[in-house]
Amino acid sequence: MIFSVIFSYLAFKYVHPPFSDITKVLALAGIVIHELCHYIMCIITRSPIENVILVKKLDFKEEGRLGYYGEVEVQEHRISFLQAVLIGLAPLYLSFWLFFLLLEMLLYSQVEPVFFFVFIFIMISISLSATPSFADFLIIPKAFLNNFNHSMYQVLLIVLSFLLTFTTLTVFNLLDFHEFFVYLIITVFYFGFKYGFQITGNLLYKNRSTAKTLSNINNFKRYSRRRHNPEKKRHSYYNTN
Repeated sequence: MIFSVIFSYLAFKYVHPPFSDITKVLALAGIVIHELCHYIMCIITRSPIENVILVKKLDFKEEGRLGYYGEVEVQEHRISFLQAVLIGLAPLYLSFWLFFLLLEMLLYSQVEPVFFFVFIFIMISISLSATPSFADFLIIPKAFLNNFNHSMYQVLLIVLSFLLTFTTLTVFNLLDFHEFFVYLIITVFYFGFKYGFQITGNLLYKNRSTAKTLSNINNFKRYSRRRHNPEKKRHSYYNTN
C-alpha cells in the first residue's frame, strides 16, 4: 500500500505532458482492476450489491482537467465486519497477488514479447491504483459498529484461526507453504470454529429447551392434578381390569 501511494503520487505530480497522458491511461486500467477486486470479493462473500461502476469520467472544469473513478456500492447495513474488511481491502491483496504472480512469470518463465509488455502494463496499472480509497476504509468501522457484539465475535474467531493455523504449521514444520494455502487453512479453521460453535450452541439450546419443556409439563401436572375422587378412582380401576 505504501509503495502504491508513493508511486502514484510521484507519477501524477511530477510526470508532465505528453507522458502524463500515458500515466492517465495506465491509471484508468488500474481503476478497472481496483473495482473488479471489490466486485469479485462481494461475490465471494455473498454481499448485497446495489451498483457497480467500473470506470466513470469526471470533468473538473474549474481546474481544466479530466478525472476518472469507479465504485462498487454495497448495502452497508447488511454486511458484517469481516465482509467489510474483505471487500474494503480487496484491491490491496487481490491486485498485488496478481502483481507478484505476473512478476514471477516474468522472472522465472519464458514469456512472449507481447505478453511481456502486457504484464508490465498491468503491473504498472496495479501500482497506480491498488491503494484502497478513504471510502473503502470508512466502510470497515461502520460495519463494525452496526453489530458490535457480532463483530467482536468475528474478531475472536479470526484470532483463534490465525493462532491455530500458525501453531499447526510450526508443529508440523510446514512454514514453507505458499501464502495462498496459508490463508486457505485460516479460512477452513474460521468456518470450522463458526459452524462448530453454532452446532454446539444449537444442541445445548435444544437440550435446555427440552429439559425446560419436560419440567414445565411436570409442574403443570403437579398443579393441575385433581383432588381425590373415590368414585372416579373406582371407575377407572375397574375399566383398567
